[in-house]
Amino acid sequence: MSTTTHALMLPAIMLISAVPTLVAAVLVARGNLHLVNGLDASRLRDPAATAARLSRLLALIAIAILLAAPGYYWAAGNDSRTTGVTVALLIAVNGLVVALMLAVAKARRDYRDRDARRNDTANGSRDERTGRR
Repeated sequence: MSTTTHALMLPAIMLISAVPTLVAAVLVARGNLHLVNGLDASRLRDPAATAARLSRLLALIAIAILLAAPGYYWAAGNDSRTTGVTVALLIAVNGLVVALMLAVAKARRDYRDRDARRNDTANGSRDERTGRR
């Protein structure tokens, strides 16, 4: 392999690996929330807002991966630069994944709490929030 081909290999891999995340972001933005940990859009208060939030986070993850490609091209085999780009990529992607997991947990908590409150009030117990039956 020539030096030019070798220098372009890692950036090309990063560009290709961002495509599935971008596809997932588009699908979630179109309302396919079941793709994200099996979320049930019919049980959410505002499925459009949840879809927008989750697709935005997925798109940011893809952008972080895409930005790593020119970073690796800039590093061009220099070990300290490559390490710096890798650390920046790990921090960015893992931070965004934590934000995505928290957003999914918030969405699940939202419809689980609502269903539990509905079942309690249907059984005749008092609603803690309003004090009514």
